[in-house]
Amino acid sequence: MSFARLLPLALLIASCTDNLVYQSDTRIPEEGWSRSFTPEFAFDIADTVNRHDVYIDVRHTGDYAFSDLYLFVDLTGPGGRSMRDTVECLLADPTGRWLGKGTGFIFSDRVQAKVLYKLRNRFPSPGRYTMKLEQAMRVEPLPGVIDVGVSVERSKQ
Repeated sequence: MSFARLLPLALLIASCTDNLVYQSDTRIPEEGWSRSFTPEFAFDIADTVNRHDVYIDVRHTGDYAFSDLYLFVDLTGPGGRSMRDTVECLLADPTGRWLGKGTGFIFSDRVQAKVLYKLRNRFPSPGRYTMKLEQAMRVEPLPGVIDVGVSVERSKQ
């Protein structure tokens, strides 16, 4: 079989195995993350039968001063129905080792953490959902966070 015939087949197989429904990040201002800066992420859900995993993506510097990050998460669905959660994003283990993937010399530059927010969540209605993230730490503004984001993936069966 020629390469020209294999390429469309390979793309079809790759698209079938891709579980990503939505992913977006927002950069945090250089002066730090103040409580008044509340990034909002909007995504459309058509599939209300299958389950989805929802993640909060956090990228921070290697000298971020804490082992966790507390967030207030507001999730609003179609029709305006909303809920608020307080979420602890664990970024380091008890020994202080970062849990995410890092770059630079021994994670001294940047660390990317993917924190599970909702496991095997079933969205009740099709339509547009928004997630708003507000930092809930006791430091104002919070230094060391580079950007935050949201990822929605189809749950693996």
